Amino acid sequence: MTQDEIVVRLKKLLTERLRIPSDRAQALAPDALLLKDGLGLDSLDCVELLLGIEDEFEVAFDDEEEDWMPHFSTLEVLSQLVLSVKGERT
Repeated sequence: MTQDEIVVRLKKLLTERLRIPSDRAQALAPDALLLKDGLGLDSLDCVELLLGIEDEFEVAFDDEEEDWMPHFSTLEVLSQLVLSVKGERT
């Protein structure tokens, strides 16, 4: 699975799990900000998206991680996290 394929699936999750309008999600560049001044995701949105990612990509994230928020800065960073957890190269 490529990073681009993951970004496409992440955009779909934004629409399905967070009810972001499809056209808005599809227009997001991989380096567009997702938090605060960008798309405006908050910590609850990130938890919901994380659960969706676990289901969509059949991965499990380490519950010991203290701060997941930096992983949600952009779709690019988030897709790299998915690749890392899946054990694939970027």
